[in-house]
Amino acid sequence: MIRGADIFIAQLRALLAMAEAQSYTRAAARLDVSQSGVSHSMQALEKLAGGPLIIKSTEGLVPTALEELVLTSARKVVVELQVLSQQVGQFHNEADETLKIGVIPSALAGWLSPQLSSLTSRYPEAISLVLEGMEEEIKEWVESGVVNMGVTTDVTQLNVTYWREHFDWQRLKKDEIVAVLPENHPLSKQASVTVAQLAEYPLVMSSGGCEALIQQIFAHSLEEAETFQVDFWVRDTCTLLQMVAGDVGVSFVPTLALTSKSMPGVVTRPLSPRRDRNLIAFWPKKQPLNRMGRQLLSVCNAL
Repeated sequence: MIRGADIFIAQLRALLAMAEAQSYTRAAARLDVSQSGVSHSMQALEKLAGGPLIIKSTEGLVPTALEELVLTSARKVVVELQVLSQQVGQFHNEADETLKIGVIPSALAGWLSPQLSSLTSRYPEAISLVLEGMEEEIKEWVESGVVNMGVTTDVTQLNVTYWREHFDWQRLKKDEIVAVLPENHPLSKQASVTVAQLAEYPLVMSSGGCEALIQQIFAHSLEEAETFQVDFWVRDTCTLLQMVAGDVGVSFVPTLALTSKSMPGVVTRPLSPRRDRNLIAFWPKKQPLNRMGRQLLSVCNAL
């Protein structure tokens, strides 16, 4: 049995980095440690967990069921420790002009990381906190002051009065939604697919805060949107891709969510008509964005 005192935060950070990067080299670069450091952390965590968390195969690194179990709690622990550090700093009234940012995983891994690196190359102390979370989590962090900027899918039109009352925001990027199919699926032979065609098959969808976006897409595409059924909800994109590759169902996913993911056995096709999501940066209306936040917006707008 794992005892909490046996686990080091570096081991959990290594697991989170490996789950997202799917590579020891990329995980090490993300954590700014050596590759052997990541490997040792993973080996120690696997010993505590009593089994392998990641298996090497001809298709690359494959997460095990045990990893999925550990990963869920690891995310919560790391975020809570970061939040605790932030709250302690606020308790001691530390003057902090740095950027604290909450980002959805697909935006961070697929697009925003280079922009954050560009900012810190110019201002080494610019960023003091980066938290990955789902849309609702990020909104709560911004509202409570844990972070001073959020980057998320634009869902402002679902409750525009509330958003205008509590936040200011700026559009950052448009991200195309694509169909994700098993490589031998009948629809994979088409140049593009419709949402109505996808709805004829079992649907595997991300539960990482995308429900509102999915409902919007169906509402614009089907006469009776309330009749659509999602058969499987999963949080992790890698798990979603594995289920599609295993012919469990089909899906549609924002392109940025696929950028850093290997997809053996899976193909993507554009939706017809094209569907996009918009990424926005937002911050509390009662507290204007600080200088580092404005600098990041400038970096993003320059692309």
